[in-house]
Amino acid sequence: MSTETTYHGMPSYWNAVITAGLITAIVYSVIGLASAYLTINGSTGAGQGLGITMCLVSSIAGVISNRMYAKGFNLTYPIGKGALLGFLAGLVTLLVGTAISLFWTQIIDTGMNDALMEAQILTMEAQGLTQDQIEQALAFSPDPGSLNGILIQFGIGFVSLSIINVISGIISAKIFAKEEE
Repeated sequence: MSTETTYHGMPSYWNAVITAGLITAIVYSVIGLASAYLTINGSTGAGQGLGITMCLVSSIAGVISNRMYAKGFNLTYPIGKGALLGFLAGLVTLLVGTAISLFWTQIIDTGMNDALMEAQILTMEAQGLTQDQIEQALAFSPDPGSLNGILIQFGIGFVSLSIINVISGIISAKIFAKEEE
């Protein structure tokens, strides 16, 4: 790791934060794409199961960043710094994951969002909802891929990834950066 120091005299944590965010974003994105394609192909249960796995994976950015930073430099630091590392790693995860998602849906598979919407409609029809009920349900969700949809998804991701990685950062700082007793 880099030995560049901050103004507090401690090594910079950015290498750990960016590495943790990149690792988490790639794994998170692959699972998200698999979940989407399973949903498109009619395996809604498997797609939902992978969605739950995505939630668990999203929390590892805080753990990875704190472990890399604490063990890489043999440091001890307070849980507040662990929370900061978790938050920043979650933010990197969100930014990189959003970029991967946009790249995938705008360049690689431009029909994916429409296919997901069609799969949602088919699922609602299979549940016995009327056309009015389906239209009412769809009125609450923005069109996937629209600027509004991207901003809403980014906002939800910001809140959820921030909270979950602050918590995982606090816990992992307590484990990896604890002072010797």
